Amino acid sequence: MRTTLAAAVALSLVALGACSATAKDVPVPSACTAGVNAQLAALIAEQHDGPVDNVVVCGTTIGPSRPQRAGPHGGHQILPLRIPLADGRTALVEVVTNDDLDGRVTAPRGAAVFAYGQYFLTSPRQRPFVAGLHDVHCATHRGADNGWVAVDGAKFPRFPCRG
Repeated sequence: MRTTLAAAVALSLVALGACSATAKDVPVPSACTAGVNAQLAALIAEQHDGPVDNVVVCGTTIGPSRPQRAGPHGGHQILPLRIPLADGRTALVEVVTNDDLDGRVTAPRGAAVFAYGQYFLTSPRQRPFVAGLHDVHCATHRGADNGWVAVDGAKFPRFPCRG
C-alpha cells in the first residue's frame, strides 16, 4: 500500500511539473475595458456550459469578498464583480480564489479586480452571477496558463510560478 501511495504521489508531482512547465505567464492588463472582457462576454452570451481555460476578466467589486465554506479543495474566497461589456451594459461575475493555492485573497467593495483563470457557467443557485472564474493560481493541469488575480494592484499568488 505504501509503495502504491508513494508511486501515486510521485506521478502526481511529475504530472504537475509537466503542466506548469508548458504554462505561460500572462501579464495583467493595464486598464479595465470591455475589450479585456470580450472572450468572457462571448462565453456568457452563448451560455457556454463547460470549463474554458485562459480567460481574463476585469471589473469592480459590488460588495466585499466573502469566504466560501471549506471543502475537499480547501477554503475559498468569492469576489463579486460588475464587469463592463462592449454594448455598454454590465454583467455580474464571481471570481473564486483558493486560500491554499492563491493565498487568502480578500477585497473591499469598490476594488478594481483583474483575474486570469478558468471560466465556468454559474448554476441557478449562484444567481445573480452569470459566470465565474476560478483556477486563478499557478497552472495545475495541461492546457492552462498560470493564473492570477490582482486586487487594487496587488497580485496573487504572491510567489512566482515554477516551470
